[in-house]
Amino acid sequence: MKKLHKLSDEVEALIENQPRDWLLLSQAIVNVSRNCIVAVDRHGAIFLTNTIAEQKFGVSIGELLIDVVPSLMEQVKETLADGRRRVWPSVQVEEEEYRITLNPLKFQDESIGVVCSLEESTELEKVARQMSFFQHLTRELEAIIDSSSDGLFVCDAKANVIRVNPASERIHRTPAKELIGKNMVDLINEGFINKSAALQAIHQRETVSLLQEKDNRKLISIGTPVFDDNDSLISVVVSERDITEIDTLHRELEEQELLTDQLQSQLFELQLADLKTHKIIARSSSMIRVLEKAMKVSPVNSTVLITGESGVGKGLITNLIHKNSTRSKKPLIRINCGAIPESLIESELFGYEEGAFTGAKRGGKPGSLELADGGSLFLDEIGELPLASQVKLLRFLENGRLTRVGGSKVINTDARILVATHRNLQDMVAKGTFRQDLYYRLSVIPLHVPALRDRKDCILPLVRYYFDYFADITNTHKRVSRAAIDALLSYSYPGNVRELMNICEHAIVLSDTEIIDRMDLPKGVRSNSSDPSVLEAGWPRGQSLKQILENVERNVILQTLKTHKKQAAVADVLGVSQPTIARRMKKFNIE
Repeated sequence: MKKLHKLSDEVEALIENQPRDWLLLSQAIVNVSRNCIVAVDRHGAIFLTNTIAEQKFGVSIGELLIDVVPSLMEQVKETLADGRRRVWPSVQVEEEEYRITLNPLKFQDESIGVVCSLEESTELEKVARQMSFFQHLTRELEAIIDSSSDGLFVCDAKANVIRVNPASERIHRTPAKELIGKNMVDLINEGFINKSAALQAIHQRETVSLLQEKDNRKLISIGTPVFDDNDSLISVVVSERDITEIDTLHRELEEQELLTDQLQSQLFELQLADLKTHKIIARSSSMIRVLEKAMKVSPVNSTVLITGESGVGKGLITNLIHKNSTRSKKPLIRINCGAIPESLIESELFGYEEGAFTGAKRGGKPGSLELADGGSLFLDEIGELPLASQVKLLRFLENGRLTRVGGSKVINTDARILVATHRNLQDMVAKGTFRQDLYYRLSVIPLHVPALRDRKDCILPLVRYYFDYFADITNTHKRVSRAAIDALLSYSYPGNVRELMNICEHAIVLSDTEIIDRMDLPKGVRSNSSDPSVLEAGWPRGQSLKQILENVERNVILQTLKTHKKQAAVADVLGVSQPTIARRMKKFNIE
């Protein structure tokens, strides 16, 4: 039997003062509502309810709300206390979800009760509220990810990139659309990064931190795996920070640089003095910059890619780097990839085991990489390396391990790789004749040695040096005429320094007198410069002196333009200003 409670005096008085017909009408109105309606006085006693509320909760007038729907009583007390309307989008009441509205009931500005309206949630409304909640949560998460100053990569359980925030785009200088969908393994192979926190986090199933270098910057990456309730990996979040931008670290580096600046300066002076023993002659600013860069990279173990035309001295730059490195006491092994047959290049590089092929040496043979352990390996003409050997070289560069041809034993080797080529490797990558991932591995530090024609200031010192060098070898003493010097200075040297050496040796050996004249030089060098005897025989008879001089001037400019395409370079060679050359070219209709 239900326990009834006496209603408050205010409510009792209001009910008694209303006509019976009005009370019946009010009850009929609340019964029409599809919501559960329960009105309570300030003591929590129910004085009005509708049919659906009686069916759902079994409530009756006079009962206390706390006895029939106790989960509502706390909110009702708050509404009675402050007189404020309250709404809860979703509240569970007796295993059902309801949208609850509490309205204070006032009479003569005094709170006398609360009207509770409980609207049952449909499944569609529940789903809609959940979708709205998740959409709101997704927008919040997106805002957090995009506004983060740290770079964020989100990968799936297989290390495929599914999200990249703007900070990571700035750090890597790559738009997100070029990264999303790619696997971290592929990004490593492409040279985008050299190691992945995401891959390590997937493998170890725990948070990992690693330090890596990219574009001369240091990055800290933290990979955090995300698991579901069944402990299955569902994703990995990688946060990145460019620590080279941290002010404190920058100040520490500056302090270290100040402390070591004097020592470095003295060391560099000693190294420059040591260049004389290598016979590297540099007078032009472009060549001096190359030597300075070579000296700077010598102490580290980074891979160096030396480019330049044949004969510019790429081998000498390699010697310089090795001699000034920490590996100078160990061997510098050289291989010309273009001089070894394709069938032998792999065994030459990686060695072979006994019986690996017909004619294999008994007991096997170590390859050049093994022989260079602790030292350096110079791969000249790297563009000639076959694709199959490129794959094995790439693997070695990644982990420092190799396997001999015909063998299964893994050998660890610590060899610094220095490579050189006269070919355009980027064009070869585009044509598919050179691996892109290997190109990125090799070009960590690129060094381009300029052609001799682009460093005119070096020609005369080189000529004098090699004339003296070959004169000492042949035990002769010879001088060089001004005409011969002029011819040598105006020659374009398509074979670069190697050709200049040959020209000097040719002149020393074949000259019959103590003075090396223009006619003692090879024919190609003589014909490339202005020969007075040829000029005398070359102009048409009947021309005035002015016409002859103009013809000579025009021919000199045309000849110089064949090897120097820019007006400034032509002016520099001919010893005049660039505006003068421009006026002469316009006068002689030279385009």
